This record gives sequence, C-alpha cells and structure tokens, in this order.
Amino acid sequence: MLHVLHLPVNSSCDVAILILEHATKVTTPTYTVFEDHFYNAAIHGIDDLLLKANASGATLDEQKKIFSVQDHNHKHYVRSSKCWAHTLDLTAISPWNSLGHTRKAGTLISPRHALWARHYSINVNTTLRFVDKNNNVVDRRIVKTNSVPTHGHAFLRGYDIVIGELDQDVPASISFAKVLPRNLTTIRPGRVYIPVFDTDFEEKALVADFSYESSNMVSLRTPLHSSIRYQYFETKIVGDSGNPVFLVLDGEIVLLFVLTYGGSGSGTSITHHYDAINNIMKQSGTGYQMTEVDLTKYLATGSQIPSIIG
Repeated sequence: MLHVLHLPVNSSCDVAILILEHATKVTTPTYTVFEDHFYNAAIHGIDDLLLKANASGATLDEQKKIFSVQDHNHKHYVRSSKCWAHTLDLTAISPWNSLGHTRKAGTLISPRHALWARHYSINVNTTLRFVDKNNNVVDRRIVKTNSVPTHGHAFLRGYDIVIGELDQDVPASISFAKVLPRNLTTIRPGRVYIPVFDTDFEEKALVADFSYESSNMVSLRTPLHSSIRYQYFETKIVGDSGNPVFLVLDGEIVLLFVLTYGGSGSGTSITHHYDAINNIMKQSGTGYQMTEVDLTKYLATGSQIPSIIG
C-alpha cells in the first residue's frame, strides 16, 4: 500500500517521500548531499510560506491574490500583504500588456529582456507593464522578438519560447528572474514532492508539484489532496499560457519554464535552451545574459553541480 512518510535525510531536515510498502519491507531512497539540500530548500521555500499564510486568518482567496487592487486603465496596483507569496520579489512578472491585457504573460530574465510562450506570443510595439514593490508602475515597449530555433521540430513540443527586447532597461526597483545552472539538465525527484509556484491570467499565486525536467520539457503534477499545497492548486486553463513557473530557493524565485499545456501544467525547459536564449540576448548588443542561481551552497565540499539528479 502507499504511504506518505517524512523520513529524516539528515539531522537538520526532512523530505516528504511517497513509499511503496510491500508486506513489512520499506525501501528508503538514498540521496546525495546536493539532492538532500536542494530538495529541502525547494520544499521549505514554498511550504513554510503556505503554512504561515494559512495560519494568518486570511481567506484562501485573499492568500492567492498577488494584488488586492488591479486597475489597469488607471495604472493603479496594490500588492496584497495577505498573499502567501507577498514576501517574495515578484516584480519580474508582468501583470498586463497592451496586446493581451491580462493574458499573454511576460517575465523578465534581464533588465532589458522578457520571455514568454511562442504559441501565445506578444508583438513588437506592445507595452509590457511591471509593478515594483511599492506599487509604482513601469511600462516598457517591445522593440524586437526572437523565437528559440526549432531545428525543424514542432515548436509546441519543447520549443515554445520567445525572447523580447525592451526599448530600455527597467529600473533597479524591478527585478529579473534567475534560472537554474546551465549544466543541471535533468531533474527527476520521483517520490520527493517538490512544490513550484506559478501564476495565472488573474495574477494569483498558485502551487503545483514538480514532476520532472528532462530534455526540452518540464512537467508538473497535481499535489496530493492531503497536502496543504492542494488548497493553492488550480488547473491551468485557456488564458494561462505563457505564465511563469518557479522554484523558490532561500526566498528567491527561480524561473523553470512558462506554461504551454494545461491540466497540472507543462512547458519548454529554459535550461535546455540556455545557450540559444543567451545567443539571442547577445545579438541585441545590450551585454545582458541570463543569470544562474547559485546552488553551490547545497554541495558537499569539493563537489560540482551535477547534470542529473533523481
């Protein structure tokens, strides 16, 4: 039968694992130091915030809303202090654009570049809007777009990315999302349930479970119904395409992909196209490249970031 157990991986942290028990024999997976620390940072990065918000007295609807006020016509926004993700810097996420309005989301990957889904693309001369932590609005115009090369493949199968260049840098009050290291190309956590943070076209802060990253795709899964995460999960629907999906590591959002498919959610791996994206950014002449999140803190002494975990 199936059990959800919290098995101690080391003296400082637990990992939630789904174990298949046959008779009285239980097999405990073995994790490397890096996997142990990385998984637990990702788990606590979101779960701790959910638990705190859940105990705050705010309604579930209030806990999901990134903004308590979104008046796009008058450029008036108020970030909600009741949102479970309120303490995270979410200024890289655009809540509005002049083409799709609340649809066709874009996410900054540098002060001058945003990324979105090719099948739900945003045109040149469209205005992308960003809102800083103090609710000040910053608008920028898209001046150039480039899709990652498909090499003859259907772009919906792992090539669903467009890079847009803005007319000028956003100010320092607007952040950009970091990404995973270039060489970490495969993540298969298996029986470890790692949460991710994603948004929808209503600008809600939602949660799903990471399933895998392999080759050019990343896939999510629905959280266990008994998990607190399930309260913050919503099925991806029409209009959500292009919205970003993040890990949260030590209080920092790390961009994994933008949504292509509905259900639990899946899309094109940014890590798989790391070089292609950087090449597009290089051609713009701005000097910007994507920024890797520092995962060396999770390594054993003398070790390097692996290419495959799980």
